[in-house]
Amino acid sequence: MGSISIVKLISFFFFVALITINSAFFIESNRQIRDAEYFTYQRFMLGMRIRGQEDGNITQQLEQIGLKDSSLNPSEIRQNGEKIFSDSYADMIRYNKKLYFVPRFFSVDSEMLSQIMAAAGLAPSRSSIIRNGVPLENLKELSSPRIWILWFIVNSVMMAFFIAVLRKLLKLRNLKNLIRETGEKDKFKPIKIEANDEIGQIASEFNATMQKLYTLKEARALFLRNILHEFRNPIMKGRIMADVIAELLQDDKFKNILKKIFIRLEIILGEVVKVEKLVSNEWAFKKNKHRVIDIIDHSIDLLLLKDTSRIEVRADNKISAVEVDFELYATGVKNLIDNALKYSSGKVLVSIDKNTVCISSIGEKLEAERLDFERAFNRKVEASNSGLGLGLYIANQIFKKHGHTLKYKYEDGKNNFLIYSIN
Repeated sequence: MGSISIVKLISFFFFVALITINSAFFIESNRQIRDAEYFTYQRFMLGMRIRGQEDGNITQQLEQIGLKDSSLNPSEIRQNGEKIFSDSYADMIRYNKKLYFVPRFFSVDSEMLSQIMAAAGLAPSRSSIIRNGVPLENLKELSSPRIWILWFIVNSVMMAFFIAVLRKLLKLRNLKNLIRETGEKDKFKPIKIEANDEIGQIASEFNATMQKLYTLKEARALFLRNILHEFRNPIMKGRIMADVIAELLQDDKFKNILKKIFIRLEIILGEVVKVEKLVSNEWAFKKNKHRVIDIIDHSIDLLLLKDTSRIEVRADNKISAVEVDFELYATGVKNLIDNALKYSSGKVLVSIDKNTVCISSIGEKLEAERLDFERAFNRKVEASNSGLGLGLYIANQIFKKHGHTLKYKYEDGKNNFLIYSIN
């Protein structure tokens, strides 16, 4: 139910309501027609009594109650019509959208019928007997125009209401598409406001909020550019000065310490930039299909190691391939291998199978707070030989952007980082 759009939901309930109301009108119309047919049957009975009278203008009296003598052949009416009501001496039949009352004794010879009635102590005239054998025809319409006028009004109001609501909802859908397009563009362009209703007010508030966000985004980008420039220059100068001081002092140990300090500062700046680009979705992905083994090889190259003998790569017979941003994905894998090398003195095993890449190394189990890959800088103690917690955070963000999952497992004294669903 949560995945159904509002337009579909309202349309569904509208059509259910429309079907229910029209069904109710149809049932009520049929009931009224049945009542009208029964009332017509009673008028036919009254008409038969009027025709049994000897005096008065029978034709005029029949017209007053909406009846007349029919000129149609009773046999034709019986053969081609639909019987509605019956009694012991006549049938009410619908024929050509009209109702007729057809006596059953019309086929009996009038002289024989006169003799039978005389024997019964009755003495009707011959003309009366012949007239009573003629079908009666109903002159009144059975359909009630009022109920159909009401049906038309109700359906018109419902359709007008549905169209008005649908137009508003379609405006809301258009607003959603405009918001999505605005979010995908680098430069903010305000959404056009067509009306001052609730949807127009939402668009207005969205424009104001997006303007603030884009202003903050530009300020942040300017700040990062300036701070990177201001930090990189002193770092480069510091590295040069470290070499000069180390040459003057002829102390290689002091030289290495100074170099490590400035290299660490440079790495920290680079990681901060990566975090900022990943979080703000400004990293442009260039996805192509690559072999996993090639990604692992490139990750090892990014470590800039003179000796890679501590890293062992194992792959199954099937060479897996994934559709990823090669450089970015390799950076994520590099961070995992780098962590494994830093916090283990033994070999680092990289295993590749159909659905998983596992990076395994011997070492102590990681603390619980360091397993929260959604948080950067998640270490307890700050020391020069410990990481900032950015490596795992960046790796996890990279894999998430590709729709993959990073998990941690500790087994048999080994730290295992697994990248799932790589295919």
